[in-house]
Amino acid sequence: MAFINKFGLVLSVLLLLVLGTAGIGVGLGMVDTNLVFTYINDPHHKVVITQIGVLLWIIGLLIIYTSCILSQEEKGVAFRNAIGEVKVTRKAVEDFIIRVCSQEPNIRRIKPRVTIKKKYIKASLVIAITSDIPVTQAISELQVKIKESLEAGIGMVSVKSVGVRVEEIFYTGGRLRGVEYAS
Repeated sequence: MAFINKFGLVLSVLLLLVLGTAGIGVGLGMVDTNLVFTYINDPHHKVVITQIGVLLWIIGLLIIYTSCILSQEEKGVAFRNAIGEVKVTRKAVEDFIIRVCSQEPNIRRIKPRVTIKKKYIKASLVIAITSDIPVTQAISELQVKIKESLEAGIGMVSVKSVGVRVEEIFYTGGRLRGVEYAS
């Protein structure tokens, strides 16, 4: 959706700049209107101008259509209960993951990215971790904890996957299973 909106914005700005420049040129007498009308009245040029116009209309309609379709995209987890509908947004789920990870002493930084579909949630995390325990063990425990916390905390939705990318490992000067770190 972001690409379509940026593309539409760039196309709109370019179109406005071209039309504005043409208007200024005609208004200040810098553009010979007789030459413009001669160019427009040539049958070969009319075909090209018509094709460009049709192409711009198609692009504009596609931008409007995709923006409308994508704006209705599910942006949260929604479910109904006896009183009404409840919707949990993607931002709320990301904040929830940050709170769950903040309880872990070996996690220093976290940047969650959540994808919400109608039937499941996918989470991907970028983290910085300390070297107090083996990284694979810490990541596995974190994945399980996040999956269970999301399923219990939000309810009525399954967590399809929790992907973790470790960007940084901090050395804390401790021991790892009886083996001293050497610097």
